[in-house]
Amino acid sequence: MPTTLFTTVRHIYDKVPNSVNSQLIAEFYQFMKENGTSQRHQNNNLKVIIAFARLLGPDMPFYKMTSMNRIICFS
Repeated sequence: MPTTLFTTVRHIYDKVPNSVNSQLIAEFYQFMKENGTSQRHQNNNLKVIIAFARLLGPDMPFYKMTSMNRIICFS
């Protein structure tokens, strides 16, 4: 069964180990909502970003990434 947008949004706070990253993801979600993107698009984007944030772990905020190696390994 597919994950609903409501559940994915809840995962921003439940599953992302870094509070800075969870706040950035929440702001991105608000941005997508305000720009009229579909819920399916929002849900798919959030799932990928949450998975990437989990890979980075609790000690690496998005804005401190200096190497593309983690991004390449994730893809």
